[in-house]
Amino acid sequence: MIALFASIFALALGPLIYQTFGPMRRTDRIVSGFILVVIASTLLIEVIPEAYEAIGYLSIILALIGFSGPTLIEKLFTRAANQTHSITILLGITGLIFHACLDGAALQTEGTTHQHENLSLAIILHRLPVGLTIWWLLKPLIGEKYALLTLFTMALATIAGFYLSVPLYQTISGSSFVMLQSFISGSLMHVILHKPHSDGCMHTSQTHDHSHVQQHQNSNTSNGIVSYLRSKAPDRWELVGMISGLTLALTLHTFLE
Repeated sequence: MIALFASIFALALGPLIYQTFGPMRRTDRIVSGFILVVIASTLLIEVIPEAYEAIGYLSIILALIGFSGPTLIEKLFTRAANQTHSITILLGITGLIFHACLDGAALQTEGTTHQHENLSLAIILHRLPVGLTIWWLLKPLIGEKYALLTLFTMALATIAGFYLSVPLYQTISGSSFVMLQSFISGSLMHVILHKPHSDGCMHTSQTHDHSHVQQHQNSNTSNGIVSYLRSKAPDRWELVGMISGLTLALTLHTFLE
């Protein structure tokens, strides 16, 4: 029970930290690098390999569809771009909420063995970046009220998973769940890499300048490529976040072994 309360507290701690340092632009860069590394490592080291063991190469194919599908739809149907990104965000958040149920179910075994104690600690630690991810993604897009509502829903999902662990594990035992999990994993990775701005657009440039298309057309090809690579390269604050995220990811992986 203590681990359950601790996991919910850790979920709320991420937004609290972000709000404390939020006014500084560097905070968003640090959080961006931190979330990218933690979420990517979780998906690539834990979720996708486990799905691969269950359904083979289909897990990788579904993850790639979830990751690249929104971009392809945006290019083919420009008018549907914003709706596509909204659906992708909804899928990613739904996946995190359902994952919260699984976390709660896993916490039900706390204290029985040393391995389970490590698992409980790993779950509590990884709730910090999860809460941070929700706040970082949703607050600029839909506002503080609905971002808080999403976090509250995740807390309820964790409690539900804790008390309904047996029927929950019986329900998710089929391959259909693994297929859905693979697809949502790819969608979540797409959302992390293409964070929406407050106007609903999902540009990847740091300046969010709508005139960059015309400027790019007026520049020569070589300068355009150099500018593009520079805009994609992480700055020093993103590197700080990435190093912090890598440290946490390695810590979680150690507890899960």
